[in-house]
Amino acid sequence: MAAIHVMTGATSGLGLEVARRLAEKTRDEIVAGARNPVNAVDLKQVVPAGRLVPLRLDTASPDLVKAFASEVRQRLGGRKIASLSCIAGLQILGPQKLTAVGLDETFATNVAGHLLLADELSEHLEPGAVVITIGSGTHDPANKLARRAGFAGADFTSAAAAMRGESTRPERDERARALDRYATSKLCAIYHATAAATEPAFADVRFYCFDPGLMPGTGLARQQNAVVRFVWKRIMPVLAGFAEGVSTPERSARFLVDRLILGPREYPSGGHIEFTGKPAPASNEAEDLSTAKRFLIEARAMP
Repeated sequence: MAAIHVMTGATSGLGLEVARRLAEKTRDEIVAGARNPVNAVDLKQVVPAGRLVPLRLDTASPDLVKAFASEVRQRLGGRKIASLSCIAGLQILGPQKLTAVGLDETFATNVAGHLLLADELSEHLEPGAVVITIGSGTHDPANKLARRAGFAGADFTSAAAAMRGESTRPERDERARALDRYATSKLCAIYHATAAATEPAFADVRFYCFDPGLMPGTGLARQQNAVVRFVWKRIMPVLAGFAEGVSTPERSARFLVDRLILGPREYPSGGHIEFTGKPAPASNEAEDLSTAKRFLIEARAMP
């Protein structure tokens, strides 16, 4: 019986390449969440129809996350989930947007929805299953590549403040605070993986926070001006393979699938790993396990 891999963010960028690689390397079924499953044309081209189940999902909506999890459970038929890849991501560069329940939309999409989804499916993960969250060097104030792009590192004080997108940096302009919210969400994606890996409910599961590196050419710069979009799509991809911290969706997906999802247990659960296979560069804040555990407790307690 074919294994089941559950994914978010599979319709473009890194997620699309992960779906493609899973389809190439296995004969397993891929259940993929998408805002508009009917229009997931690229995904349907890389995964054979008989092995793809696209379902409606927006990780910014708790109701849709719960509905998606319910549909996944109904499809299992006694099977267990081999992997859960939480790849959906959002970077809003304009004014802050809030969800219907009052959460910062960037944080809700990147972290809160994935935390809820992993908890909803926890009892249906097979022993040895892999759960992936997506980190980024943008969380680290010492990351030179991120600083060149205007990032100043995560602005984290508590789970509640992060979920609401609160800022402690009044001197930063609107765009800069938007970058701070994104960086904070990436710090909390690290916290999610490192803290969940210590919990009894996930004792038989491997949690990894994966840093795919800077991947020029993806849709992350879609809110930038025309010049930045041109450089991002046409110039910077040439640097992949030459500049430290720069990768491609194909390269990062190959490592994620071959070494983390399908590979041997060469990395300890809770690891924060980059696309090169090395430990991902991290701030001291990101390596604080007690804060990570506190974040997870507080985040789950939020309405």
